[in-house]
Amino acid sequence: MTSGSNRPESGLGERLRELDPPDMPGDDERMDRMFTSMKTECDQNDRSIAGFLRSRSTTVRRVIVLGVFATLAVVGWFAFPLVGDQARTIQWAISLVAFCVLLVIAMFMVTRPVHLPALPYWQSVCLVCIALGATVLAAFWPHPAAQAATHEHTHSVMAGACMGVGLLLGVPVYALLRLVDRGNALGSLVAAAAAGLAGNFVLKAHCAVPGTSHELLGHASVAVLFVVGLSLVHRFVPAK
Repeated sequence: MTSGSNRPESGLGERLRELDPPDMPGDDERMDRMFTSMKTECDQNDRSIAGFLRSRSTTVRRVIVLGVFATLAVVGWFAFPLVGDQARTIQWAISLVAFCVLLVIAMFMVTRPVHLPALPYWQSVCLVCIALGATVLAAFWPHPAAQAATHEHTHSVMAGACMGVGLLLGVPVYALLRLVDRGNALGSLVAAAAAGLAGNFVLKAHCAVPGTSHELLGHASVAVLFVVGLSLVHRFVPAK
């Protein structure tokens, strides 16, 4: 019978202790500094706006986003004159409702809880394509042609002005959705589409320049620029 001293595991603990590196006097101090540094960085992130918003529950984040969207919509609706009565057609109303519905869907996708399975990429891509398609389709439901003659000479200038206004209006929407995003796949792309929809909503409601060409160049281009431009930025500019 094999004696205890002749067993393979005999003295194994001593041999393992011999292989362990000796404790260095500064190990505890270095670990303490590392822990302190990580805690400081986490505290700084928590004190930032993004840290505060992302630490809220899903319901709170969605209420915040919807509240901001509603406030901006109400202020813009009453602060600026709407299009004329002749331009308030059924197609005009359908376009505005479609933009709002797509905005809400985008918000729900961006604020999706992280404990749930991630949405498939194709769903985000489909939403972006539908959003772009909605802005283009809305351009083919322009104001009545009777108004077009009064604006023919200013179409190119006004298209550039509308594009600039739409881009400015979409920036806060994009920034807000990125602040509440906890890292959903393609969240930046969905937020870009939402920004384009927000810009198109305001332009569709208030722009008095009729014509498909104007709405394609001055309105729908806002959504395209947001999606394509921000996609290229995230593709070629590494995130820090």
